[in-house]
This record gives sequence, structure tokens and C-alpha cells, in this order.
Amino acid sequence: MTALMSMLALGVVSWVFRIAFVTLLPAERLPARLQAGLEYLAPAVLAALVAVEVVAMVRGAQSVDAPTLLAASAVIGLVAHRTRNLSIACALGLGLVLVLDLVVGRL
Repeated sequence: MTALMSMLALGVVSWVFRIAFVTLLPAERLPARLQAGLEYLAPAVLAALVAVEVVAMVRGAQSVDAPTLLAASAVIGLVAHRTRNLSIACALGLGLVLVLDLVVGRL
């Protein structure tokens, strides 16, 4: 019962924050530098999801070795640095996680 109440409370707090930012502080009223940063919010969230998946693979799957994950992370970092495009880097990261999870993890 405590977990259910905590989840409901977190849902209400999340909803209040979203409504407050939409109604009280719309994006048009934010400084230009902060508005530009909002462009990278969705790719950053996707990158966080990819990072969680990589950590789960390291802890759970013994067949995927650390050097393989390190090499995959280096490739993602190199692509992000060279292209300066977070969407491409996140898509590559998601693809690498799928390959590591579905192909290498089953060998």
C-alpha cells in the first residue's frame, strides 16, 4: 500500500510540475539560451534510457564483456563528438544496445 501511495504522490507532483511549466512559465518567456537547450531535451532522455540499458546488460548478462561495451560507448562518443548531433548519437546508441542485447548476448 505504501508503494501505491508513493507512486500516486509522484504522479501528482509530476503533473503539477508539468502544468506549472506550461501555464506559469511557457517556453516563449524563457531566455533564448534556455530555449535553445530545450531542443536537446528529448535526445538527452533517450541517451539516459540507453545508458540504463547498458548498465543493466553489464550487471545481468555475463556473455557481453566489458571491452565490447567500452568499444560501443567509444563509438557513440566519437559519433556524438564528430557530428555534434545528439539525435544521431542516440539512434546509434540505441542500435548498438539492440545489437549487443539481441545478437552478442545470445552467443
